[in-house]
Amino acid sequence: MAGILAALTTALLTGSASYAGEASSSTSPTPSESRPILGTSEASKSTWDGAIVEIRELKRSKTGEYAQLVWTLKNNSNANISLVELENTTYIYPGSSTGSGLVLIDEKQGVRFNPYIDSDQDCMCAGADHLPTMFHLITYPEFQNTYWASYRLSAETEKVTVEIPGFLPIKDVPVS
Repeated sequence: MAGILAALTTALLTGSASYAGEASSSTSPTPSESRPILGTSEASKSTWDGAIVEIRELKRSKTGEYAQLVWTLKNNSNANISLVELENTTYIYPGSSTGSGLVLIDEKQGVRFNPYIDSDQDCMCAGADHLPTMFHLITYPEFQNTYWASYRLSAETEKVTVEIPGFLPIKDVPVS
């Protein structure tokens, strides 16, 4: 798991979508702010009124086996928003589940994709096991944080609806 987590952390920080066993082709970091916004959503939870989620990337690995969703939470509400509140309440993760509630739906195929589980039974998403410590598990009012989650998408999946607990669905997010 450590190798996969390190590769995914590197991908998040450098803006490249390399995964374990793949060499990165990125030569310089790309901040999430410079990535195009593929979709946005407003909070549906009233205490988070004003908070926005921006989908920054949904990119397959070079092998096509995995996909990484990169998203930014902009907290324009008056409340703290914790990744713990974004846990999956339907699908139980035996290990870490912080931030596991981001579900991708291929409406054309009628398939829901939950974040990938690694060999330690942890969610492959930002904040799992609270490592690495550089992740901010709480987004305070007037701040923003960028997170990620990994999925195993079918080869036929070209676009998805992103569901995030406490936010409205984000439709037609393309998979690149």
